[in-house]
Amino acid sequence: MSMINASHREESKIEFSLLMWLAFAVFFVAIAITRLIPRSLRPRVGGHDEGKSIFQAAKAATYNSIPFAFM
Repeated sequence: MSMINASHREESKIEFSLLMWLAFAVFFVAIAITRLIPRSLRPRVGGHDEGKSIFQAAKAATYNSIPFAFM
């Protein structure tokens, strides 16, 4: 019985990791494209990414949005 639970937990960890990496990749590309646009024309969608690197902004966006996938 415990092997089944352990196997299920491992599958859940793998699914969570894949979801995190996929979301990070999507946000990374979106933020990178947005950063190519002049500041005056950039969309301001809740969040202050000023001064953050693209990696930090993508990581923050990922961690802020992943909980909504599990609702």
